[in-house]
Amino acid sequence: MEIENTQKVTFKLENGKGKLEVKGEIIGESRIPFFDDLKFKGVITLLNSIDKQNFNESGNPQLFDHFIREIEETIDEMKKYDQFQGKLS
Repeated sequence: MEIENTQKVTFKLENGKGKLEVKGEIIGESRIPFFDDLKFKGVITLLNSIDKQNFNESGNPQLFDHFIREIEETIDEMKKYDQFQGKLS
């Protein structure tokens, strides 16, 4: 697959002690400054890959609910402002 305007976004999340919790890279076409459209596509793709049943079967349905609340709160905050840098919980 050849993408005409290929861009790359790298990201990482560290906990309060500086330990790496997640690291990733999103590559694709972007038409928005700072590749925000590409970031949305990456988030949507990852969300579509999550299966609630895995949380239930592992005995952690509350963890699923925790992440859903965090996502909803983040989206609510994003809608309020033209510029948003978020917070890490």
